Amino acid sequence: MSVLTQSEMEKAELEAVLASEIFAKSPNLAKMLQYIGQKYFDSDVRSLKEYNIGVEALGRPPEFDPKLDSIVRVEAHRLREKLKRYYETEGADHPVIISLQLGHYAPQFLRRSDIAVNSAGNPIPDSNSENPDSDANGGRSSGQTGQLAATPIDSASTTNLEAATALPRMQWWLRWRMSLVSFAILLLIIGLGALALMISKSDMPVIVPLPSAMTSASVAANQDEDVRIIAGYSKKEYIDSQGRTWGPDRYYTGGEALTKPQVFIARAADPTLFATVRQGEFSYNIPLKPGNYELRLYFVETDYGPWTLRGGGEISRLFNIDMNGKHLITTFDVFSDAGGANVADERIFKDVSPALDGYLHLNFNNVIDYSILSALEIVPSLPGKIQPIRLVAQEHSYTDDSGRIWIPDRYSMGGRLIKIAQTVSGTPDAGLYSGERYGHFDYAIPVAEGRYGLTMRFAETYFGPANPGGGGVGSRVFDVYCNGVALLRNFDVFKEAGGENRALERTFHGLQPNAMGKIMLSFVPVTNYASVKAIEVVDESR
Repeated sequence: MSVLTQSEMEKAELEAVLASEIFAKSPNLAKMLQYIGQKYFDSDVRSLKEYNIGVEALGRPPEFDPKLDSIVRVEAHRLREKLKRYYETEGADHPVIISLQLGHYAPQFLRRSDIAVNSAGNPIPDSNSENPDSDANGGRSSGQTGQLAATPIDSASTTNLEAATALPRMQWWLRWRMSLVSFAILLLIIGLGALALMISKSDMPVIVPLPSAMTSASVAANQDEDVRIIAGYSKKEYIDSQGRTWGPDRYYTGGEALTKPQVFIARAADPTLFATVRQGEFSYNIPLKPGNYELRLYFVETDYGPWTLRGGGEISRLFNIDMNGKHLITTFDVFSDAGGANVADERIFKDVSPALDGYLHLNFNNVIDYSILSALEIVPSLPGKIQPIRLVAQEHSYTDDSGRIWIPDRYSMGGRLIKIAQTVSGTPDAGLYSGERYGHFDYAIPVAEGRYGLTMRFAETYFGPANPGGGGVGSRVFDVYCNGVALLRNFDVFKEAGGENRALERTFHGLQPNAMGKIMLSFVPVTNYASVKAIEVVDESR
């Protein structure tokens, strides 16, 4: 009978993971895993640096700067979460698992029987494990493949392995016992303090807890100031394109959870946020710390519209939304608000605070057909203002010279997104100009009521004597409108910037959202295609 060596088992495990359904849906993460896995097998883990991974695995341009662009760190976080999910589902019975330890980019291949698991569910390799860290990246030392690489995995080697790891396991058990005792003492101290406080304030009124239906989800989440919920979602969590964590549906009463048919959702950078829905008459009662927040509600109409099975369109579905007992939106029509079926819609509200009971109460009431909700997000904000919205025409986020984060392209419809090879001058943030949306397109940027400043960033990176398109002045001319009002007419980036590959900004103040709560930017070609590199919207309300 053929017995696989450790190295053969590791390679087989990597192939199995890459061929899995989970990683088939995440091609970028599969590329990254395949890249770091090959470096591991080539005994070249010392080259697993952020720059190399960004350029060679994730397709970033040669001028990629890890200090300015956090894509590798974001994708590494997503890869850890994806591996964790894989070994909880498809790979639950695999004897060897692949681990990517925090702060490292070299993979570790660990026997499931020889690892512990931390509170987050991530593997912790034994200090004497078969595949110990041998350099700063947690991989093999250069030039060797590990002492057990050629050792058959048979019953004798298993017995020897158990004997070799007996002492570390005993040490771990003792540490665990000591931690448990310390924790028990801490709980006793806290309990005595709480008892004293209760006695000293025995004349205070009793606070009656909320009904169990409102607290059925884990209350641990109320310790986080950011709340992100995917309505109708039942899995553990989802990491979006910005590296933010969304939790499953919770804090709700009423309605029903539905999984929607898989269709293309326009303007959706993260389709998972719109793949499920809570529908019917329902409410959310979300525990919040005292403070000022902005609320974002996400919707999509997939049932009604000219090309849907149910037909219809405007007025086919209407519902009201109340917050803390007051009307937030009345007779809300998702189809009309989004501008059609299968179009992602987002509404933002500022100066949101919990009610006196410490909960934010949202009620969804039917008017015509059922109320629907795809997701909701609650994040801290300054009084009277929403957080700035900074979009870069790229697939990944970008951190600029001032430490501000620009999120990947979203809210757009039409045009195409491309990478730019040319280096743009006249700016400390050349990375902001390494991508572009071009064509005939628009952005529906959701904002709250108020007045806003808009800055658009341009550079002519296609036309010009030194660029692929040749030409110069007059080669590209276009208009830009905001909610139907012209901001730029016959705009020629090459002419205004004074040449090709030069950064150009145009800023406007006092802009107001339309009736649907959007700053609608339309880029209309006059000669050749319109284009833009980045867009920034800042709340200027007082």
